[in-house]
Order: sequence, then structure tokens, then C-alpha cells
Amino acid sequence: MHCPDRRPSRTTGFTLLELIVAVAIFAIVGTLAVGGLHSVLQADRITQDQSTRLAEVEVMLALLERDLRHAVPVAPRDQFGDRQPPLSYSPYTEPQALRLVRAGLGGDRRLARVEWRITPTGLERYSSSIIDGAPEDAGTTRQFLRTSGTGSHREWNQNGRRETPQAIRFAFVSRQTGETRADWPPVGAGTTADNAPVPAQVILAFEDPELGAIERRIALPRRP
Repeated sequence: MHCPDRRPSRTTGFTLLELIVAVAIFAIVGTLAVGGLHSVLQADRITQDQSTRLAEVEVMLALLERDLRHAVPVAPRDQFGDRQPPLSYSPYTEPQALRLVRAGLGGDRRLARVEWRITPTGLERYSSSIIDGAPEDAGTTRQFLRTSGTGSHREWNQNGRRETPQAIRFAFVSRQTGETRADWPPVGAGTTADNAPVPAQVILAFEDPELGAIERRIALPRRP
């Protein structure tokens, strides 16, 4: 009687070498995918930071332009009772501040005293409805161009990006001579707080760590 051949059949599958090669390929592909995802997320974070910074700068510039265009020829008094020019700035004071009186706030705040101050933490806007000799706590302050450093010194974060704005400055273009000045009003014979001239343009310039060098020139209307 013939018996069929019952040899064990060979089971097909992956060898150990094939498994090692597959795992290595999977690890390489996974590493590349994770690196690409990290780059995408980092680029998206940088884009969001730039968008947020740009929105803040646009709001700040719009508010500064509105203040300047609504400036009125009112000479306020300081804490000593002396008349000050309606619009003034000196790079030698501490803090450096662009001071003006503006109108058009509406309601019971017809006029406001406004100061744009260059501080160690950036640029801030101070406003008060008290025009003459107001104490410091009589108004409100809003911070712009926030920094993590002090003054205009360069500071770098762990990603190698500069965090501190560089050399925030105001400048003024004279309507009479066309020259650009670092202070206002110009000192001259017969110039008083009541008849101080209005500049043709006010310039704000700074270097933002996210957006680069920015300069805004704001034209002022001629005083009637």
C-alpha cells in the first residue's frame, strides 16, 4: 500500500534581515517626516509672530497719525505753570517724549494731552484729559513695541533673532526751511509757546526684530 509523501510544507514570511531593513527604512522615513513637520510648525509660528507684530505696529502708527492730525494749537502749562509749545519733542529729556494736545475725542473729553514716550521697554502712549499740570497717575498708558531688553541695545534670543528694537527716534521736517531736525520746535528769536510753528512732517523710525527697518512720515496740515 502506497503512502503519500507527508513532508512538512515550507511557511512563507519575512526573514530577520528583511525585518531589520524594513524597520530601518521606516525609521528613516519617520525621522524625515518629523523633521519636516517641525520645520513647517516653526515657519508657521514665525509667520504668526510676524502677523501679530505687524498688526500691533499698524495700530500704533494709525493711532500716532490720528493724534498728530487732530493736534490743536493749545499751549498747555507744565507743573510749574509755564506755557509749553502745542507740539514739542527733545531727544535730551528722560524719557524722550513727543508731547501734543489733541481734539476730537468726543463725549466730555474734548481735548487731551498726549505723550509718545521712548522708554527702555519700547514706545508708550500716555494720554490725559487734564491739559495743564496733570499728575502722572491722572492719565492712561498704552505700551507698544514691547521689548525684552533695555534701551536700544542689541539682545538676542536662543534662536539667534534680535528681540530689542533699535534706535526708536522721532524727527521733524521744517515747513519753512525743509530741513530735518531731531528736536521741535526750533529755537529762534521771537518763538514762543503761543506762536511755535507746526512741522510739515513728523517722522517715526525704528528697526523691528520681526519686520526690519520701518519709517513712517506723517504730514501735518498747515495751521490756519
